[in-house]
Amino acid sequence: MKKTILVSTLAGVLALAACNPNPQGSSNAAASGAASTSASAPAGLETNEKQLSYMLGYEMATQMGLSELKKNGIQIDNSVMLSAIEDQVASRPSKVSQEQAQAVMQAIAQQMQAAADKKATELKAEGEKWLADNKGKQGVQTTASGLQYSVKKEGTGAQIAKGDLAAVQYEGRLTNGEVFDTNKGGEDFAVPVVDNTVIKGWIEGLQLMKEGGEYTLYIPADLAYGNQSPSPKIPAGSVLVFDIKVNSVKKGEGAKMMQQMEAAQKAQVDAAKAAQGAAASKAH
Repeated sequence: MKKTILVSTLAGVLALAACNPNPQGSSNAAASGAASTSASAPAGLETNEKQLSYMLGYEMATQMGLSELKKNGIQIDNSVMLSAIEDQVASRPSKVSQEQAQAVMQAIAQQMQAAADKKATELKAEGEKWLADNKGKQGVQTTASGLQYSVKKEGTGAQIAKGDLAAVQYEGRLTNGEVFDTNKGGEDFAVPVVDNTVIKGWIEGLQLMKEGGEYTLYIPADLAYGNQSPSPKIPAGSVLVFDIKVNSVKKGEGAKMMQQMEAAQKAQVDAAKAAQGAAASKAH
């Protein structure tokens, strides 16, 4: 949002300048203001033009994800990038053809994917070692799939089964203790206990629990997101740790919810197809 605002604001300023040239006699004052120094200005950025230049460069790097490229081992030559900016500003043609650009981007994408796969494999191996150590801790139990769990409090209500709807409070963290998601203190998260609605470790783990129960799940990468990274907070190949408290269970309501959602989606698709067909018939 912030970067969009900057770009939009700059476009507005340029449009305003084009539509409203300075009145006679005001140009000197504007030039004086642009060149004036400010005690609060960062060192080396004493004028409006310098600050604008810095802002544009910073936002450009943010939008292009240059920090992510660096994290993946892709080195950017700043001097070459600057020369490309100068060429574009001077309306000179690009030195790299469209065909060359496509080939370069494909090669870089392959390089980044290889680096990501290597990192995920390493992290998965670390996770397997962590799980092996965790398995021997008091109170930790392991299922046939490799899911580990410990019981903080056994529930006394309904046993969760496939197709149910469970309302839960949870906290998710990495093995280093870093929290990546939680709804503690907020509204319950309603989970349809149906395959492919949440990660496999949750579907299996919830079925071990009863209403009122509080468990900690230690979920191997294969039962979580595997070699995929669903968000920057969860690296690919991560073991995930969840504290889960089940506040209520509605028998069979999860399956009903998913059936209703599927029916609604199908109705939308059918309506869109019908509208397209009607438009095509009208055109002919």
